[in-house]
Amino acid sequence: MASLPKLVLVGGDGGRSGVPRHIEHLCHALAERAEISVLSDKDRGGYAFANSLRHVVVPGLATSLNPVSAIRAHTGLLAALSEIRPDLVWAHARMSLPLCRWALRSGNLGHLMVTYHGLPFGPGHSPLKSSISKAIEAASLMVSDRHDAVFLTSEDRTAMEPSLRGHRLHLLPNSSRLGGFNAGRPMKAGDRTLVMLTRDSSQKNLDLAARVFRALPDGFKLSLYGMGTESDALKRRFSDVLGGAIHRVMFHGDTADVRPALASADGLLVTSRYEGLSISMIEAMEAGLPIFSTPVGGTKMIQQIHPLFGTITDDLSETARTIDRMTATFHQSPEIWREKIHAAWRGTFSPELWTKKVRDLVDDVLNGRP
Repeated sequence: MASLPKLVLVGGDGGRSGVPRHIEHLCHALAERAEISVLSDKDRGGYAFANSLRHVVVPGLATSLNPVSAIRAHTGLLAALSEIRPDLVWAHARMSLPLCRWALRSGNLGHLMVTYHGLPFGPGHSPLKSSISKAIEAASLMVSDRHDAVFLTSEDRTAMEPSLRGHRLHLLPNSSRLGGFNAGRPMKAGDRTLVMLTRDSSQKNLDLAARVFRALPDGFKLSLYGMGTESDALKRRFSDVLGGAIHRVMFHGDTADVRPALASADGLLVTSRYEGLSISMIEAMEAGLPIFSTPVGGTKMIQQIHPLFGTITDDLSETARTIDRMTATFHQSPEIWREKIHAAWRGTFSPELWTKKVRDLVDDVLNGRP
């Protein structure tokens, strides 16, 4: 019996976010097709799933502008890959892409594939970080051997295509696998609740969330889940915007299971400055919820199929009216709307469809097919 190919999945920061969730989904899809190792920075909850696999901690894989940290990560990455001797290295986090490009130039460490979880520079990024990321990206591509690049959306693929001439490009959107969908669960009485599955960072722009919530009429609550959402600093920022209405905002902090949060919500709120293709939006679709988001990466794809999707615009009064109207519509026939939204998810993002795409992609890459 032929041995399974050795696959190394390289992440970054160990906290709970979209990249480790995506890597966890890949591990499910490829469990019987490859001998999988996972590399990441120190686990802070995001890589708990890898305890049953070979999980190698490489300090410095979390995104940083510190060159000493980058050199340390490069050394640790080379050591891990030299020991594993993989057939395929699949890099995901922002720091891991250039580090893997440099490391694999050493030879005989496997073929390289990278996934862009959103563009590493451009709209939504600060000018300084955008310039640095663009320089690092260009430098790593100059020294890199030919490899495969994967994108979550066709927009990102089109944007990066001029920089990746000579490399093979692929499209693989995100997925979700929460399970337990129940269209007929009772609708709770009282205030309508918006939920955010997020973290307190510049990218997620939670200060905008406070301003959006201030524009909403009475009768709404907001629940925030994710890294840093329980911090006193964030509570003070919200209080400065909301005043007495702060009592209608719940700061839950990090959570390992988003299903209860989605089950008790009337819609997902996303205020990001940039995204690749938000897993939290796909999870909200799986749960059958309306979505309200800034026009970031992936929203064009979701908006085309989602029956109750509202765009957050610069006109927050109009945005508030959109949220009020759509959540009221949802409340009128929740079982019907949940089923419609879940059906749209099932036809595009279900794990069954996604698993086939993942396996076909890996087979093509390992066999050298374009």
